[in-house]
Amino acid sequence: MRRIADLYPGNAKTDARDAFVIADAARTLPHTLRQVDAGDDTLAELGVLVGFDDDLATEATRISNRIRGLLTGIHPALESALGPRVTHAAVLELPARAATRSAWATPAAAN
Repeated sequence: MRRIADLYPGNAKTDARDAFVIADAARTLPHTLRQVDAGDDTLAELGVLVGFDDDLATEATRISNRIRGLLTGIHPALESALGPRVTHAAVLELPARAATRSAWATPAAAN
């Protein structure tokens, strides 16, 4: 489905777009789809995986929003400059290395 989705304009990952791509593929390219016959156990396991995925996505969004909120409160221009890169690994590494104000202190001030 990812390869088929690449044929459509836009790159947003939304449920509505995914549903459109699947429906359009079923309508225009039925030979590309395979029927999945799964038992109750498989469907239950899939439900657990989907729930886990939803939980991870919710948590990632919550953390991203928390970081944005903190940056907006501390330095709005920095949050604005970082924009969508606020969750990039390099950006997240900076506050992790300097988690406390004492980390910014000079060695002379620590003595």
